[in-house]
Amino acid sequence: MRAELGCVNDLLADARAREVAAVFASLRDEVTLLGITEQEVRRALGYDRPAGTAAKYYDPSTGNTWSGRGTRPNWLAGKRLEDYAIDAPQPKAPQPKPWWPGEK
Repeated sequence: MRAELGCVNDLLADARAREVAAVFASLRDEVTLLGITEQEVRRALGYDRPAGTAAKYYDPSTGNTWSGRGTRPNWLAGKRLEDYAIDAPQPKAPQPKPWWPGEK
């Protein structure tokens, strides 16, 4: 019974993979036909949201950060901001991977 179930699961996985490949092929054709850019696709899917405000202050004991906006956090209460200021710029986010399967 388990062997049959495993076989059925394999068949379902193969069928899904074929359907996904067909959908991606169709999408690629439509995107090319309409001249849609990667940026437009990312924006439509909600992946290109504006980045949050960079942290300006860092608490080394807890790892908490604060952007300097809003109410001052408790871990900074009664302390000098200069002592917790982040001097180095934050590293940039990694570049997005290619947006089509198999693309390099």
